[in-house]
Amino acid sequence: LTNGGRSPVEVGAVGLAMPESPGHPPAGIESVVWNDAHVGGAHGWVEFVRVVGDEATLLVTPADRISSPLEAWRPMMEDLGGGDAYEWVVASAAWAAEWANNTQWPHLAMSDSLKQQYPPFATDPETPWPTTDGKRAMPRLAASGGGAARPWVDPTTLLLRPGETSSIALRLQLAEAGPRTRDAALAKMGSAVLRAVPGYVLSPHLPGTLFVQPPSGATVSTARADPPSGADTATLDATLRASLPSGFVPVRLTAAGYGEVRLRVAFSDGSEALAHYYILPPFERQVAALGAHLADVAWLPREYPDPFGRSASVMPWDRSICPYSGEPCGHVLNDARAYDAGLSDDAGGGNPLCLAAKVRAAPTAHEASRVDEYIRWTLYGVKPDTASPPLKSLQIREEEVAAGEADAESVDGVRMTMFYYNCSGPKGAPPCSDASSGHFAWRYSEADKCHKPFGGPTWCMTETMANATYRGFNYPHQISSYWAMYHVARHTTLPTARDWHWYLYRAGKTALKLGTSNVGFMDGTVAREVLAALLVEGDAGNTTLAAIGAQLRGQMQRRQQRWAVTPHPYGSEFGFDTTGQEEVVVWNLYFGNETAAKLTVDHVLSYMRSSPTWPYHGGA
Repeated sequence: LTNGGRSPVEVGAVGLAMPESPGHPPAGIESVVWNDAHVGGAHGWVEFVRVVGDEATLLVTPADRISSPLEAWRPMMEDLGGGDAYEWVVASAAWAAEWANNTQWPHLAMSDSLKQQYPPFATDPETPWPTTDGKRAMPRLAASGGGAARPWVDPTTLLLRPGETSSIALRLQLAEAGPRTRDAALAKMGSAVLRAVPGYVLSPHLPGTLFVQPPSGATVSTARADPPSGADTATLDATLRASLPSGFVPVRLTAAGYGEVRLRVAFSDGSEALAHYYILPPFERQVAALGAHLADVAWLPREYPDPFGRSASVMPWDRSICPYSGEPCGHVLNDARAYDAGLSDDAGGGNPLCLAAKVRAAPTAHEASRVDEYIRWTLYGVKPDTASPPLKSLQIREEEVAAGEADAESVDGVRMTMFYYNCSGPKGAPPCSDASSGHFAWRYSEADKCHKPFGGPTWCMTETMANATYRGFNYPHQISSYWAMYHVARHTTLPTARDWHWYLYRAGKTALKLGTSNVGFMDGTVAREVLAALLVEGDAGNTTLAAIGAQLRGQMQRRQQRWAVTPHPYGSEFGFDTTGQEEVVVWNLYFGNETAAKLTVDHVLSYMRSSPTWPYHGGA
């Protein structure tokens, strides 16, 4: 950039576009390259990794730390003509002024034709970010608000005096052998290398260490944290330790307060590396707060009159709807993605799963009673007094088969969703009623989305779709509730509605419905835990549980044997996904195939990165 005029020019924002890989579903996994950034200023970087094959890793760093730092990583909302991109921003003050109140040009000055792609919230939006119902934008923030008012790196402008030139350049280099050699490549490119133990989220009861390898020829001068800002109260006390033979310098960290905090590591060459941390309350308190939210805030009480039968459960909770709807806020009881509001799939089933995980790890009598309520009345029971006919549980019960209400093959199956739509088009297509389920009155506040393509995101499932039990991804979440209560009944003195045998029997029978699927399921590790318990109880003389365990082990081994010879056994509904890897690793390790497990872990490293910017650290 050269200022050819006679007056100084101040550039408020400038950067270089970094296009994303075109390999997205249904292109297939072999063509996909994913990227993440460490927004670290002079020592920032972007990492591009091919997700399978050789996991080839391309690193981007500043060619000059002074003129080309990674000051911000901006989503480019300009109309790019069919592609997405982020921008390596070297001067960001103009953008930062907009981010402080939650806006970004040009979204608020879109053409009429572009607005049609984002109806209806974008017709006259306050901000680029839609609320969860997609019908309005999130509000602007006050300039002094939290979060966006404090970017990752202090915003700057670029001042060019008359005749002055500023060069902006980036350096690209391949790591020698994939993600495991990334840090060596960064050091070779002249960047500082940061490694955190245990990570970039700490608490007062969990001290950490940041290991710092200075850029070649430099030494560590100081390490200090920025003071708290805005609503954040987080602090980090940093103490330098003696350099290790490896060349890394340990920085011992002690945390206090709550929120984000930026650690600055200064080097003798005048440059500075940044590490972005998040400080939580003591983890015991944080976990207790999670349990209280699930059991008392997001909990939909047993007596709530929901005609679909979803009461006595942890429902999705959205605090952003509270100022707008005028209704009792928080519980999400309507969604065009039926499973989100129907206790199934990852979005709906993740809520009871979370409570089950809390109860398995740190049970209390009250929270365990909530899981018991969920199992008794919703997962494996019905509520004639608060639900409307036809009464349905989320899982198909043995008594339904005995009563002729379900066939024997479907017993123990988990329904797609308890929430469904009444659509009159061919094969359940729109139009869909906004006032009736076909059995009872219901105000469907998102029925106007049902005509949009699936993935819009919409999936207004009809009752027939909702009753389907084929989808294995819906099972691990529900197995976890049985598994948690087995643990409570077997290994604690807390009261439970059933004995331990019943819970483990139900967990085992539900796990058998996973079958011999050729894809892995999210949260599928619970099946391994259930298998271990079945085998232990079987060895102790329980023949019923032993038989279930033997059958489950055989099914899982057949899956593992298939994965061991399949090049990329990670997909689910799409050409690639990040749901199958967990079970591929778990069962290959269980059955002794460490080679196949390591191939999968190498692949996982392509999209779960170690990054000194805490939201990207381990993020998929």
